[in-house]
Amino acid sequence: MNEKEAESFKKTTLSQEVLQAAGCSEETIRKILQEKNDRCQCRCLRQYRKEILKKLHREQEKLTNVDYLLYHLEKNSRKNHRGTRRKTT
Repeated sequence: MNEKEAESFKKTTLSQEVLQAAGCSEETIRKILQEKNDRCQCRCLRQYRKEILKKLHREQEKLTNVDYLLYHLEKNSRKNHRGTRRKTT
């Protein structure tokens, strides 16, 4: 791949639309596209990836806590429901 083809590939790969679809803010997109060096662009994208992963882990922790609460509420509900059941003869 010659230099011109490489530059064309880079522009296609790092288009504003693709970065927006990845959830990048306008500021992040501007920062990435202003970088001329692939290494600098990679550094920016890796930083953005870390931010996404950090948010994902926080959301996962919330989900785990909700699951824990649901488990205990449903367990108590089943236990209480069994205790109030009437026997019919």
